[in-house]
Amino acid sequence: MNWQIEWQALSARIKGLLDAASFFYGSRGLDSGDSCEVQRFILLREGEKIFDNLNAFSNKHKSVLPDIASGCVNDFLNIDKLKDRSYFKLDNVKGNTQFVLTSLAALQSEFEYIIADTQFVTKRITERAFLHLQRCIVADEDFRKKWNNAFKNHETKCEKLGALHLLSHGVWAFKADATGGRTDLILNEPPKTSEIERTADALVLTEWKRVKARDKLDNKIKEAQKQTEIYNTDVLGGVELRDYRYLVMVSKKRMIMPDDRVIGSVKYKHINIAVDPDSPSRDAKKLGYS
Repeated sequence: MNWQIEWQALSARIKGLLDAASFFYGSRGLDSGDSCEVQRFILLREGEKIFDNLNAFSNKHKSVLPDIASGCVNDFLNIDKLKDRSYFKLDNVKGNTQFVLTSLAALQSEFEYIIADTQFVTKRITERAFLHLQRCIVADEDFRKKWNNAFKNHETKCEKLGALHLLSHGVWAFKADATGGRTDLILNEPPKTSEIERTADALVLTEWKRVKARDKLDNKIKEAQKQTEIYNTDVLGGVELRDYRYLVMVSKKRMIMPDDRVIGSVKYKHINIAVDPDSPSRDAKKLGYS
């Protein structure tokens, strides 16, 4: 089960507890007690189970959760009153119940806001487009021939084809020009802001490099990063992926990419597009996976 589906189940459980609490507090009189100890045996117990579920969720998915989402859950789990289970003590059942319900409601609201953030959605769209591009090359012979011809021809041919493919996913890829502005990869001119806002789901800074030999990879990555660092145009709110830059290395065969690099608030993602890849099993042997 992926983390999005598991979160939906957890979120529904939190909502169910909040609904039950709302019914409980709304159905009794202002001065009535809690002779059946609903707060203790139902609300607090369920809150504790959800706390344990959130702990398991965090541990299970910490490697794939967006950093800000992971931080949100961890901050909640490490609240002293929750961490040492003091909220379940019986010396203040009413106060503890209110604390548990309020903190869970706040967590649910914050986490839902984070995962709905346009940056998260934009990143997923972009990376799916790159994955689809590589798989098209593998699966479609005509598509592969087109990319092989572009690779033999010129680097700009590769970036034009790449930009065209990404645009089919709603991703408007651009590169930085000499003045730090945006340059359209296909038309080689500044893109129109109104056109981007009207048609694109994502605006992404990329730099495409043709890598003809493995020993040239590091230099090409450094060159690409340096060129993206020139970019200094104001972020186009709503659609621009502001915290990620994609360094796309186009090669004949698959190459192992270095880990992503973070400088300040920007993460540099290294993407390999192989125009004539071997079968996965042969690639595994060549790259040292088997």
